[in-house]
Amino acid sequence: MLEIMAHALKTPLAVLLNESRNGKDKMSELVRRQSEAMSSNVQNYLKRAQAAAQAEVLGARTDMREPVEGIARMLERLHRDKNLAIDVDIDQRAVFRGERGDLDELVGNLLENAAKWCKSRVKVQVSRLDDGIELIVDDDGPGLAAEHRAEALERGKRLDETAPGTGLGLSIVTELADIYGGRLYLEDSPMGGLRARLDLPAAPL
Repeated sequence: MLEIMAHALKTPLAVLLNESRNGKDKMSELVRRQSEAMSSNVQNYLKRAQAAAQAEVLGARTDMREPVEGIARMLERLHRDKNLAIDVDIDQRAVFRGERGDLDELVGNLLENAAKWCKSRVKVQVSRLDDGIELIVDDDGPGLAAEHRAEALERGKRLDETAPGTGLGLSIVTELADIYGGRLYLEDSPMGGLRARLDLPAAPL
C-alpha cells in the first residue's frame, strides 16, 4: 500500500516541480523547495518498501543479539559522563525477518532516544512471541506525557527537542516499522521514564 501511494505521488510532484521552476517569485521558490523535499521523501519510502519486499521474498534473517548488544555498548561509551548502564536481555530465538541495516536503524533510534533522556539506566528486552518479535526499551528518565506520545510518533513530526523525553528518531521508527508490518507503542515505564515497545515480524525458526 505504501509503495502504491508513493508511486501515485510521483507524477503530481513532478508537475509541481516543473511549474515552480518557471517562476521567479518567492511563492514559486517556496513551492519548489517543498516539492523537492517531498520528492526526496517519496523516493526514500519507495526504496525502503522495495527493500522490505525483497527481504521477505529472499527470506532475509537478522539475529537480534549482535545488533542490539553492539549498539548498547557503543552508547554506554558515548554517555560515560552519566555512567550509563544498558541492561540487555535477548531471547536466543529472536530473529528479525528483514535486513540488518533496517534493524540497526530501528534499534539505534530507540536506544539513542532512551540513552539521551535517561538519568543513568536503560533496559532492553527482546522476546519471541509466536511469529513476531517484541522489543521493549525502558529508561529512568522524565518520560513523555501521554498527550504528546501520538504527536511524537506522527510521520514527519518533530517535537521541540527541549521537551523531556522527545526523541526525533521516533517518527522514523514508526515509518520503517510500518513498512515491515510492525508497530511502535509508547507507554509508561516501570523504571519511571518512557517505555518504547516495538513489534516486528520474526523469521521462521
